[in-house]
Amino acid sequence: MHNILRALFIAILSLVLSNNAVFAETDAKSFLISGEAKFKAKDYNGAISDYTKALELKPRFAEAYLNRGFAKRSIGDIEGAKGDFKKSIDVDPTPKDAAAYYQRALAKFALGDKDSALSDFKRAADHGDSNAKAWLKDNGYK
Repeated sequence: MHNILRALFIAILSLVLSNNAVFAETDAKSFLISGEAKFKAKDYNGAISDYTKALELKPRFAEAYLNRGFAKRSIGDIEGAKGDFKKSIDVDPTPKDAAAYYQRALAKFALGDKDSALSDFKRAADHGDSNAKAWLKDNGYK
């Protein structure tokens, strides 16, 4: 009887924990969507807050880091934006649209780190980012 109760307890605990993970995932996406709406409304601090909440629930949420980087850049926090773009790349090093590489390159360039920015522009271009390809071409790189 003791083993049956233990197995039942473990099964219930597993179910509760898996549901919590699903709810955290759903809530993280909800905060991402809310942050996007606030960003579009130019409530950049509100967007940053929502993206941060999404990341508290789902720490490996590359899109939330990327979007929070956009919002930070919009309020002039270039260093913070660069950090978020880096974290987005750390979480997902091969984003399909290479936006994090391109955005981090722009942040690095604005901060005067031109060599490192060039490396990111090239990575973004290698991943197919048309903006990075255009930047490289416009600045005399292949």
